Amino acid sequence: MSERNDELAIRRILVALDASYHSLAALEAAAEIAASLEAELEGLFVEDVNLLRAAGSPVAREVRYPFDAVARLDQARMERALRAQAAQARRAIATACEQRQIKWSFRVVRGEVAGEVLAAATEADLLSLGKASRPLIRKVRLGSTARAAAVQGPHCVLVLQRDVHIKAPVTVTYDGSPTARQALALAARLARKVGGYLDVLLLANRTEEMSRLRAEISAALRGRGQMAQYRQLTEARATTLTQAVRAERSGVLVLSSTILQPEALQALLSDVDCPVLVVR
Repeated sequence: MSERNDELAIRRILVALDASYHSLAALEAAAEIAASLEAELEGLFVEDVNLLRAAGSPVAREVRYPFDAVARLDQARMERALRAQAAQARRAIATACEQRQIKWSFRVVRGEVAGEVLAAATEADLLSLGKASRPLIRKVRLGSTARAAAVQGPHCVLVLQRDVHIKAPVTVTYDGSPTARQALALAARLARKVGGYLDVLLLANRTEEMSRLRAEISAALRGRGQMAQYRQLTEARATTLTQAVRAERSGVLVLSSTILQPEALQALLSDVDCPVLVVR
């Protein structure tokens, strides 16, 4: 297994921005990765046509937190609000990139949010986005855009929530597949950046299979100076992986997209609190 064949080339990172704290966390993580990989960062703000249509309704009302004020909502007011949010997003990406001397760009489009984000992601090597937009409950669940990106994104997808950053230990799933080898190479690069050991979840039913996978990983990490520790998982299920991530207190999970079915992947992303990087 050669490093050249398994190393993912990440040269362009797309970050989906809105007015939420979750998207700002995604921006910070994307900027850190872009700086370490000398990649270009592109910010995307989507003017949600569904919000604009709703604002055009004569019965539309805005209920303000904590639900003690109601104001009439019209399309002109929504247009102004979206322009203000886009300007805020542009300032945020400018600040993050100029501090790190990253090449960046920013654009605003109008349409269905998930569809526009997925379309833009086809031209990027990595998509970074928040777990949700503006949840009204303490427990953060996976938003519709993150849900769509996780299973339909054409390339790697990084999902984060507010107040959470990429940190050690880096956890990676490994079953010996080509996608898992790419996930391992990317996880090793992250581990070198944040420090600490690489925590490998080996998907193996038998002892001899686990030994074979460990030998593959040792060969792949040889010369990188990266320490690894191993944990065997006999089955790949969302609940099993969630329990392992919590037990290891993972700072980030790097996950091969082939390990879980779409529904299970969405369940995992909804349940874990650490950032998750899905590799395709």
